[in-house]
Amino acid sequence: MSGYKNKYFFLIIIGSLIGQDCDENEVELWNECYSIDSTIYIDLTGQNIYGEIPPAIGDLTHLIYLNLAANNLSGAIPAEIGNLINLNYLYLQNNELTGSIPIEIGNLTNLIGLKLYGNQLSGSIPSEIGNLESLAYLSFFLNDLNGQIPPEIGNLADLEHLHLHDNDLSGPIPPEIGELTNLSQLYLNQNQLTGPVPSEIGNLTNLTHLYLYDNQLTGLIPSEINNLSSLNYFWINDNQFIGELPCNICEMDLEWDDSELVKMSQNQFCPPYPDCIASNIDIQDTSNCNSVPQRQFELWGECYMIENTDSLNLGNTGLTGTIPSEIGNLINLEYLFLYGNELTGEIPEEIGGLTNLKHLYLYDNGLTGQLPSSIGGLSSLTHLFLYGNALSGSIPGELGELSNLEKLFLYDNQLTGELPSEINDLAHLEYLYINNNNLTGIIDSSICTLNLDWSNSLYFNISNNQFCLPFPSCLEDYMGYQDTTYCGSILTSHFQEPTSYKVYDTFPNPFNPSTTLNYFLPKSIMLKIVIYDIHGRVINNLYDGYQEAGNRSITWPAKNDAGRPVSAGLYFLILEAEDFRDTKKMLFLK
Repeated sequence: MSGYKNKYFFLIIIGSLIGQDCDENEVELWNECYSIDSTIYIDLTGQNIYGEIPPAIGDLTHLIYLNLAANNLSGAIPAEIGNLINLNYLYLQNNELTGSIPIEIGNLTNLIGLKLYGNQLSGSIPSEIGNLESLAYLSFFLNDLNGQIPPEIGNLADLEHLHLHDNDLSGPIPPEIGELTNLSQLYLNQNQLTGPVPSEIGNLTNLTHLYLYDNQLTGLIPSEINNLSSLNYFWINDNQFIGELPCNICEMDLEWDDSELVKMSQNQFCPPYPDCIASNIDIQDTSNCNSVPQRQFELWGECYMIENTDSLNLGNTGLTGTIPSEIGNLINLEYLFLYGNELTGEIPEEIGGLTNLKHLYLYDNGLTGQLPSSIGGLSSLTHLFLYGNALSGSIPGELGELSNLEKLFLYDNQLTGELPSEINDLAHLEYLYINNNNLTGIIDSSICTLNLDWSNSLYFNISNNQFCLPFPSCLEDYMGYQDTTYCGSILTSHFQEPTSYKVYDTFPNPFNPSTTLNYFLPKSIMLKIVIYDIHGRVINNLYDGYQEAGNRSITWPAKNDAGRPVSAGLYFLILEAEDFRDTKKMLFLK
């Protein structure tokens, strides 16, 4: 110890023995008396002060500014510091303080600047730090802090500088960091942070300095990084980032070729590298690149990333050629609009992998070939518009698996074959346009179970096909023109000796004022149809007699045997023929 320090230390000891003549309204700190009522400012920067911070400092509750930086203070930060609720600035940096950051620091809700860097503080950052919502500058670097960055840090909406580097922090970067939209400097380098960079970092549009280097961060660089329009310094070297860099990264206004501003070396980034960074990518471990899934795909000369592509709006943009099979990799797609172009070829099977797709608009192109059966995999689809193409072949039965489908537009194509009965499973269907095709055969009468407004041409059109009689009762008056030239042979094969009964659900159901039952009899037989209420009482003997084989239907107008209207409620229809019996539930509403 130098002679000066020895002398100063000696004076402190003598002073502490002698003490100051402080009155009851004063606090003695380092041989000085400070008024409890009037002390608002203490700046003892670089005064070579030794020892611990006295707990009595917490009595100076009117303090606004406390700067004890660049001294030789040791020991723990006293919990009493949390009494200084009027404090705006607390600077304790560059001392020899130890122990943990007291949770009472969360009481200092008026703090604007908090600097504890350059000490030997340990333990975790207390979650109470999130109470300091006026904080603009937070510096904890060059300590021995460990544990995770608390998510409560996202409460610091006014924060401009966050310096947590050169500690032993671990765990992920919390996504709540994206709430710090006023942040201009983020220093998390030289810790033990793991996991991916959260996509929420893209919210930090005022960020000029981003230092994440020398951690153990993994995963892909999020495409949202492109939102950091103010960024000047981007250091992410010496981590374990993998995969392709976002193809939109060159849109950032950064001097990518300046190695003092951009550092990306010692990661596992995979080629091809964007042109802007190719000369400054430095050393990368590419040994695992073959096992890293591709994150972005080029379609029609543009790059689309899986994670941030939820819609493609390319209608009426002059696209030509075929629909690339790679489009099936954009698994976050919800809206795919390719209508009004000059696309040709078949609809790729891979399109069936887009399970989040809600709207598929491929109309008014030159597409050919069959509808892929994989289209049944589009479980979220509500709108399917394929009209105005040259699609051929039959409508796949898998279409009936689109349980959320509301609008089905297949008109103006060259579709053939019968209308699959599975289409009757589309319980949410509101619009059905299959006109102007070459569809043939007999339509299954169960189509009447669909809740469609058959009489309204805005919702339903089946004309200009080759459907054959008999038409289902719900469609009889709305079939439009049908070419029945070849229906003779179809009828012959259709009405071969039936083998089983079929009883369909009543339609509509719930109903008011009437509902219709469609059924099929494989042979002529005595038949009985009775309506019961929920108590098992006979309400209406709807039919009791002989009927010929074939498709049949009967309507119940919600009346009893006496012809009087029944009450609203649940009813049961039972059809019996020899040893066959079937029951249907019906709900009558008023």
